[in-house]
Amino acid sequence: MRNFDNTITYKRLRKIAETTDHKKVHDLRVGMIVPPSPFVVPCGWEFVHSAPFEGPSVIAAVLKGLGVEVVLLDRREDIDPEKLKGGPLKKLDIVCCVSYEDSFPYQKRVIEIAKAEEKDRPVIIGGPLVSSVPELIMNNTMADYAVIGEGELTTIELMDRLMGVKGAPELSDIDGLAYRSENGKVVQNKRREQMTDIDAVPLQDISVWPSVMKTGSAAEIYMTSSRGCPGNCSFCYRAMPLLRHKSPERVRRELEYLKRYGYKFVWWSDLTFIDDKKRVHELMDGAFSGIDFRWCCFTRVDGLSREVLKHMKENGCDIVMFGFESITSEILKYFRKKISQNQMVKAIELTREAGLKVGGLFILGAPGETRESLERVVEFSREFREVTRVKYMSALPGTTLYYDALKNGIIKDELEHLYFLSRERSVEDDEILSFSGVPEHELRSAYRAINGQIEVRPYEYWNECNRFLDAPKKFKDRLV
Repeated sequence: MRNFDNTITYKRLRKIAETTDHKKVHDLRVGMIVPPSPFVVPCGWEFVHSAPFEGPSVIAAVLKGLGVEVVLLDRREDIDPEKLKGGPLKKLDIVCCVSYEDSFPYQKRVIEIAKAEEKDRPVIIGGPLVSSVPELIMNNTMADYAVIGEGELTTIELMDRLMGVKGAPELSDIDGLAYRSENGKVVQNKRREQMTDIDAVPLQDISVWPSVMKTGSAAEIYMTSSRGCPGNCSFCYRAMPLLRHKSPERVRRELEYLKRYGYKFVWWSDLTFIDDKKRVHELMDGAFSGIDFRWCCFTRVDGLSREVLKHMKENGCDIVMFGFESITSEILKYFRKKISQNQMVKAIELTREAGLKVGGLFILGAPGETRESLERVVEFSREFREVTRVKYMSALPGTTLYYDALKNGIIKDELEHLYFLSRERSVEDDEILSFSGVPEHELRSAYRAINGQIEVRPYEYWNECNRFLDAPKKFKDRLV
């Protein structure tokens, strides 16, 4: 039974969110490590692996609001964890490692290095991966603590405990926390209820990113206007399942604040940007209007209108990306997408009519995939030529697909599966897990056919004329 009132923590978070001028009042130095990803992006979109993004930026703001120094180690372009030995971690009092589905081997080794250098130094892990399978990650790393789900409130309470603040909660009273007991056993507290008012979330502090510290600017950034998703796709893990919106006033405040870093392009990483047409109109008028930037977003193919898309275009939108995933009704039903091929076609038509570019994603090899369903996807891509990416089906921890794969023996070892995910680059020669009876060579053939239809000229978003490049290489190579 919880003996600590977290409404106090909520009030403290709101107070932190009210200002961006936080004073350092402790000697504590907290380091956050952002791991690399093998995921390959189209040339012209390299900012995906270099732009500041929201999770670490917000937690940095929270930590600074507590009066501690934050050191962010952005390792997205360096796959070798051994380079962190003997220096970068030594002056850190607490080490935090961000966890993603494709970063497990890196984060495991980084934590080993941190502990080898100072065995009593607290190591905290947070992010989508540890949120999806906390016991698996805690039992297979040397991390002391795991922040599960939304991190802001849990971070405040855990830091109070680690800093010995008077009145700090017991570890057992901190919702959204997993930790090691005195006998080394992993204890997982109950999950924290999702915040109802995310206007209380501090503005991103992107000043901690090394690239921003070096240049004072960030041409591209990530932002969100909401958290969560109204959908429940079987292949998607939602650390924050309930949909919560920021107010247009809160979004505008952040857009205006971050303009000091000179951004020109924003990737809105909301899981569903257009979930409410009225709200999108309010965002365009109340948050985006009058601010000079280009942007793209993710959304579903249903719930669109020509008026909303045109309003987005008028306020800087260049690209709308859709998760088509498949055009086969049986596969879409398993995915719980609740959409149809007709809706995809209509979404493409509406988006084009609004003067926006369409981006789409297909997944090959899902449960129920057949030779015929692959052929239909290939024909669809040849007709519309609007596919941004194609990838093979993979089971992310915590998803329905993942647990089905465990039950059916497709995933035989959960730990080995994490290593498998760390090798996926979203390219034709990726390893393939077999979720259907389709032979591997046919999946690769379909990938090749669809990928050949993808427009090879990536969008040159930073160019004021919004033109396309002529003939660059399609993807930038990345090491695994």
